[in-house]
Amino acid sequence: MAIAQKIRAWYRLFAIYCELGYIPWRKPAKERKPARKRTHEDSVYIGAREAIIPFLNDDAKRTFSHLLLRPGYMLRDYIQRGQHGRYLAPFTSLLVFYSLFTLLMAVVQPKPARSSIAESAYDISRLIEEQVDSLGRDDWQRRFIVNIAKGASTALIITQLDLFPEGADTPWKQSLAAVEGDLRSKGIPLFLDNFLFMWLAMAVLLRKKYKVSMSGAAAASAYVLCQFCLFMFLALLLSFGQDAKLGILLTAVLVFIDYRQWLKVDNRTAFWLTVKTGILNVLFRAAFFLILGLVLVGIAYART
Repeated sequence: MAIAQKIRAWYRLFAIYCELGYIPWRKPAKERKPARKRTHEDSVYIGAREAIIPFLNDDAKRTFSHLLLRPGYMLRDYIQRGQHGRYLAPFTSLLVFYSLFTLLMAVVQPKPARSSIAESAYDISRLIEEQVDSLGRDDWQRRFIVNIAKGASTALIITQLDLFPEGADTPWKQSLAAVEGDLRSKGIPLFLDNFLFMWLAMAVLLRKKYKVSMSGAAAASAYVLCQFCLFMFLALLLSFGQDAKLGILLTAVLVFIDYRQWLKVDNRTAFWLTVKTGILNVLFRAAFFLILGLVLVGIAYART
């Protein structure tokens, strides 16, 4: 009986912590007296240290722990309640979390893995260049198809030139490869496309009924991706550096928990919001690739 009461008490304590973000009756820590008087140089040094290593900052530590323990409540604190000073800014969080994840991946897997699709596209691009030279001018249909395939493979390779230095055969491609390498070192390619499509899906889904603005949807999307990054850390550690992918089911569960806590909805509503977010995400991706395909067809027609 005593054990059951303790469990209920701890559960109630955790519920209060989730709602408020802190324990209200906890005694504040006593301020330690410095061993010597702090000088101006000390203050400058401490500020620089916190800027260089963000997780030394209390806001960053709070963002980390709250994303792990109360992610949806944290979204409500930042978006609805306007508690911006308590947490790292959304885009700063993205850069910090994914930069650290990229650093860890570089330690575990020193050689960056090329995408198998990009590898195939690069091989196809080399073969297509030979085919274009062998075709006659009168063979219009074949040249048109070949130009479409060449445009698609080039568009895919050009986004990963830092991983394909042999494809950077012109000065502008070499410059682009250097920029892509710098962005990849910060982890930006890991979250950029997911952020954009998640942002659009949340903005469309939550605008009318839940009064979430475009900026609010952007902040929510950024923090959700930071939450994904935390679990990618855990997956990498539990698999001993072999795999960091979350999978669709775990991703859906995390989004469901976020909606449940953030919007104060029941399980059924949170479930359907999760499903609709996934569907909209897929639709926006399909629309993007459809538009890209039409552009490539237009370029191929102009070349032919």
